Amino acid sequence: MLLSSVYSLEVQIMAATAQSNVEIVEQLYEAFNRGDIETCLAGFAEDITWTEPEGSPQASGTYHSPDAVLKNVFEPAFERFESFEVAADRFIDGGDTVVVEGVFRSTLPGGNTMEVPYAHVIDLEDGKVQRFTNYEDTALDQQLMEE
Repeated sequence: MLLSSVYSLEVQIMAATAQSNVEIVEQLYEAFNRGDIETCLAGFAEDITWTEPEGSPQASGTYHSPDAVLKNVFEPAFERFESFEVAADRFIDGGDTVVVEGVFRSTLPGGNTMEVPYAHVIDLEDGKVQRFTNYEDTALDQQLMEE
């Protein structure tokens, strides 16, 4: 009986100290928005599959490593905009899948601002982002870039 109680207590402690997938994703968004890209990349699986929508003026296509995401998604955003924020409004817990709804907020050179709504579907495995898919209104994105 005592052994069973000790085991039960250990399981409860482990559950209380382990981070949920939502907490992991929240921390990655916070890191990105404060410019801590190293923390973001460290949160990605080495064989991540990152998909941006076709037709996006920022980045489109699928990338298969943290370095490819850095070079094809993050760096172009930092170069194109004076400021760029991935504002998350809601995190939806689906266990190993986290859905994030929010708005991309950016300032173009010259001061024009943009807000484009997004939904991200993020699959985690062993605490790392294994698959990331960005859904956004690419027509709105194009229109705002041209204004």
